[in-house]
Amino acid sequence: MTTLAKTKTAAKSANRSEVIREILKKNPKANVKAVQGMLAERGVKASNALVNKIKYGRGSTTKGKKSNRRKGSGGVSKAEAIRGAWGEVGVDGRPRDVIALLAGRGIKVTSAQVSTLRKSVSKKRGSVASPTVHSVPYEHLVLAKGLASRLGGIENAQQALAGLSKLVNA
Repeated sequence: MTTLAKTKTAAKSANRSEVIREILKKNPKANVKAVQGMLAERGVKASNALVNKIKYGRGSTTKGKKSNRRKGSGGVSKAEAIRGAWGEVGVDGRPRDVIALLAGRGIKVTSAQVSTLRKSVSKKRGSVASPTVHSVPYEHLVLAKGLASRLGGIENAQQALAGLSKLVNA
């Protein structure tokens, strides 16, 4: 019995997801049924679930990738900004004080976000974190973070500041 070598068509040799993306690139407003029809013309079978996932962008399920978190400004997350503002406003500060402080820095937060973070901090520590005696303004922390990243790490920044201290005190 002899067997003939099977040749794959161009559509079948391509990845189904790639073919769907190609169709959606040419026809971005095509619905799932239209995409299924175009796939059938090419001889490619794909489930509605796969077409939906690619068209409507359900996130990838691969592990290890970081999510695209929204950042307020300066590469600092809103949660970090809210925590820093609580340190400045103090224990008796109201959520509206935190919102006003962050709005002045160009970070838009809601009272729900502020209240949620306040509750989560109080659950972890038993009470809202009170500012320490040696608290540093939030803007200075952001600037120090930028300096450390430009110098290649915190250790390098500490060495540079030690050298600067020697120059200033000499």
